[in-house]
Amino acid sequence: MHFSNIFLYFVQLLIHGDGMLFSMERYKRRIIPHPTMILPSPRSQVLDESIIREEVLSTHNYDGRKFNTNFILNMTENILSVKMGIGEEAGVDKLHQLEDINYEELPSHFRQLSFEIASAGLKSSAKNEHSTTIDVLRILCSYSWEDKMVLMLSAFSIVYGELSRVSRLAMPQKLEKLNQKAVFDCITSVLQLTKCVVELKQTMPPSNYSRPQSIISALPIVSYWIGRSVIGSVGAYYCASPQKQLTSSIAAILHTFSSELEKKRAEESYEALKRALYYNSSSKSEVFRLMFNVKNGEMLFKDKGLNDWNNTRVALLITQGLDISDLTIQFLDCFAWLANTRLLWIPIVQNDDASWTTEDEKQFARLKRRMSNLYWLDNLQKMISPQFIRFVKEQLFPDFQMGGEPIIVSLDQQGRIVHRNIMHMIYIWTFTYIEKNTLGVQGIYNITALVEEELKKGTSNIDRVIPEINDMISVLVDDINDKIVAWEHNIKKRIQNLIEQSTPYNNERENFLWQQEPNCSLDLVVGTDGRNVYLANYEIQYWFGTEDYIFLYGGNDINWVREFTTKVSEFASKIQLNVKLAYVGKNKLIRTIIRKEKLSHYALNESYLVWWFWTRLRSMFLSRIHYLDAINQFGEECNDEILQGLKKLLAYEGKNTRIEGWAVLSKGKKMVVCGHGAKILQVINEYEIWKENIATKGFDKAFKDHHEMLTSSSLKSHSCCALEYSTTLSKIPENEKCPECSYRMHKFVTFTCCHGHDIDSDQD
Repeated sequence: MHFSNIFLYFVQLLIHGDGMLFSMERYKRRIIPHPTMILPSPRSQVLDESIIREEVLSTHNYDGRKFNTNFILNMTENILSVKMGIGEEAGVDKLHQLEDINYEELPSHFRQLSFEIASAGLKSSAKNEHSTTIDVLRILCSYSWEDKMVLMLSAFSIVYGELSRVSRLAMPQKLEKLNQKAVFDCITSVLQLTKCVVELKQTMPPSNYSRPQSIISALPIVSYWIGRSVIGSVGAYYCASPQKQLTSSIAAILHTFSSELEKKRAEESYEALKRALYYNSSSKSEVFRLMFNVKNGEMLFKDKGLNDWNNTRVALLITQGLDISDLTIQFLDCFAWLANTRLLWIPIVQNDDASWTTEDEKQFARLKRRMSNLYWLDNLQKMISPQFIRFVKEQLFPDFQMGGEPIIVSLDQQGRIVHRNIMHMIYIWTFTYIEKNTLGVQGIYNITALVEEELKKGTSNIDRVIPEINDMISVLVDDINDKIVAWEHNIKKRIQNLIEQSTPYNNERENFLWQQEPNCSLDLVVGTDGRNVYLANYEIQYWFGTEDYIFLYGGNDINWVREFTTKVSEFASKIQLNVKLAYVGKNKLIRTIIRKEKLSHYALNESYLVWWFWTRLRSMFLSRIHYLDAINQFGEECNDEILQGLKKLLAYEGKNTRIEGWAVLSKGKKMVVCGHGAKILQVINEYEIWKENIATKGFDKAFKDHHEMLTSSSLKSHSCCALEYSTTLSKIPENEKCPECSYRMHKFVTFTCCHGHDIDSDQD
């Protein structure tokens, strides 16, 4: 007799009240009863869970056996989800397919469990439900707690499917609907809890998640209440017994486990994002799905869907909230357009749950209007996933910090991070210089002339027999030449496509570019067209084509500026020296006076140029430190020429200093001297002392030697210098020598706010 027919007959007996006459011994191995607790009804008073726990633990004897838990759980969910199994005989047949799977003893356990659960419906009482639950747990003693829950729920699905079918004939419709509602609520909670428990156990490597001990310790009592609930649901179905307390007990447990499952899913999502960004991903669209709450085909940025980003160059502009200056936007907007790079702006708020105010929304809208060539997320707070915010705060530290400056993270074709912050790199060098010679055909030797020569040599004796041989050779050589040209063109086209899709903005390229800078030259500091500068109106870049002497200077004391420019002009005229003078300081008032009094050229004639010049030098300083650290040459005793020169310039124009003046002397692009204004003036004033050295050493060497003879202590006054290290650096020296006098500098921690303006903008 087929199991389903036996079971159907059995259920009919139960519903008609004759089930007590039915004997299960013909169809299953009898379980030897063990003494169990006699508990009061859970509907009348609270059960002592500590006693229940001891009894449940006594049934457990796990021997390591396993089966495909997910398969059975999915099958069970399918059966219960079809109107919760009502009238769906096909659902029962689906579960019977488990008998075709060779899991040891599994089919017989299903039979045992199904009869045990169904027979409990004869007596809807706490004693019967409790004792049956303990018997069921003994049947499943060899399985893990999680597998016990799955098997109990699976066995119930068979019972429930048959009960639903039979009850249509044996139960009034109104009572049937009432009972179904009670059972539905209870079993829905049981199913959710079982799925939650199973998912918590299943951890795929290399996830770092592990279940807390409190969750593991709760599994025995959870197994008990799941068994108690499914057994109680059978009784509730045809006896109309209330299920509220069982449902509320399961719901309370479910709340605890669901909260832990959310933590597990968040941790696994975070680990998946880390793996994708660091090691392994198939495309940028895959990474974006982990970074943002977006589905396939959904428009994410402007008019672009996810897949549209796979074959283009992408970098992430990450800011602290909406903290990005208009000058920075102006520069980045130009870069994104010229470099054919999609810059995606992602503001990260300090508090993850902080909502934007009306002012925030207005500021966001204002900034977007200025970003004509940048991309952004429209529904920002809903689109950014919590795991990406966590990644930025944990993995991109210290490059990105709350209170710090924007960073640009460069991604390769697969969406992996190849540079944590290219901001400094693109300030220092132009995109054309960065991309130059990254890939390309160096030049193919034209072999056609050689081929033609060899063919003519080999056929020199047959021209009498074949008069047109030379014409035939010419045709062949032309054909070979056309194929070589076409092949070269195809290779160049493919390389160009690779260049457009790939990114040269990586750590290796930045290090390579620094290797091409052997010393601290004025063209590196100032920048030149095509190599460091995008600006045609930046006149100073054209001064390096001659051997003229150049004085760049700065400072905040107009009296020093007047004296310096006057002395240099007199000095140059006296010795017939071609000298160019240019003010490059930040002080807006000084620059205005210089222009009005025509004291010298003012190279930075607008606010954007002032900001760009000093922002670029600061980026150069930080990038050079990263490079030296990468090649193990950065430390307190580091005497790198470029780094020392940058330290001096930045110390002279630091926002916390008001130095009277400073100057750099160069011959063409070769830097000669960089020093404090008072020392430079003293060298000029003492010209009579060192002028005799000019004939043998040259002007530049004689000037430098006398400057080095002077000590800072010989000066009547010496303004303080301040050198600022960004906290975004992974290594900040514990001690620092003054770049001017070599005394040890005092160390302070400074918090700075520019009230929405850029740090390196004009100073009054």
